[in-house]
Amino acid sequence: MSNGNLSCSATNCVHNNSSMCYAGGISVTGASATSTSATNCASFQDRASSGMTNCGSEGCTCTKTSGISCQAYKCNYNENECCKAPSVKINAQNATCETFVCNE
Repeated sequence: MSNGNLSCSATNCVHNNSSMCYAGGISVTGASATSTSATNCASFQDRASSGMTNCGSEGCTCTKTSGISCQAYKCNYNENECCKAPSVKINAQNATCETFVCNE
């Protein structure tokens, strides 16, 4: 079932189907992250190394981020563990959250 509100351009993610995210939800980790490199999309699964079927080098861009839980507590967009960014980009090469902005 599609999230309906998460578009995705990362074609190497198993949850991508016709540019829509079919993950049950997106979770970004990085509780003590102060930079993008310390974050991670825990929901991202590379199609090439997974047995599942169904985000490419451009990354996964999600809009209407109400379906994204965020444990990157130092991110400017984190509000009560929910992402409040207008859109989110997950780097398909290493599954980091490219939208992360440290609020320190």
